[in-house]
Amino acid sequence: MINYISYEITEFLSPAQVLICSKCSGIGHFRKQCSEQDETCKTCAQAFPDLKSHQCSASPICKHCKGDHLSNSMKCPVIKSFRAELTRKLLSSNTNPTAVPPNNNNNNNYRFDALNFPPLPSTQAQLNNPMMSKLDDLIGKINDVKDHLASLTLKYDKFEKFMVEKAKHDIHVSHQIDTLSANDQEFKKDLLNHHMLLGRHENFFTKLFIPILEEVFSWMAVQNQDKKGNTLDADLKCRLERYVVQMRKTREGKHRFN
Repeated sequence: MINYISYEITEFLSPAQVLICSKCSGIGHFRKQCSEQDETCKTCAQAFPDLKSHQCSASPICKHCKGDHLSNSMKCPVIKSFRAELTRKLLSSNTNPTAVPPNNNNNNNYRFDALNFPPLPSTQAQLNNPMMSKLDDLIGKINDVKDHLASLTLKYDKFEKFMVEKAKHDIHVSHQIDTLSANDQEFKKDLLNHHMLLGRHENFFTKLFIPILEEVFSWMAVQNQDKKGNTLDADLKCRLERYVVQMRKTREGKHRFN
């Protein structure tokens, strides 16, 4: 009653908070109370001495029900059942009337009897059930968002790792291209040196060695004649003439290609 006006009120009972250990993902205790030696990954539900050094499979597996969600997700049926049982216990402890001791009044003619005052039927559970359902749905949606954000984080980490590896591969390919370019320059230099050396050899043959051979063949042709100018050895003459023609063709061919 406020200012002589009666208002209907409903007692509010906040939803039961489920304790989930951040070390082993167990239900009903804190990290300080945990007796496990290894830490449990909330995603893959595997226990490791050091979570920072383990390679997570990134596939959510619940530790309690083996479902495809995180071990601390409120949509887990095991956690939901534990939460409902805990809430039921809180409601039952809140709705049970406490025994009222007999009133030892100075008036000996009056004796209080609790049976004369039966408790009113409680509607708290009925009033709180829709609210509890809405709160459970809201908490479930929040946990779904957390799971989605965790999945996005894993995908981002994988993409970032891929980009780092791609950058390293691009640097390696760039170094290989530079090496091939340097080898190509060296090959061009070697080819130019071989071409110059070959040109020197060809000049030696065409300008010095072939003229000497022509002179030798001419001298041998003169020696193959007698005093009257007749040929002594016709076969030798034919061969010498053929050699001279070949030398001239070789020299003319060299000039033609140049």
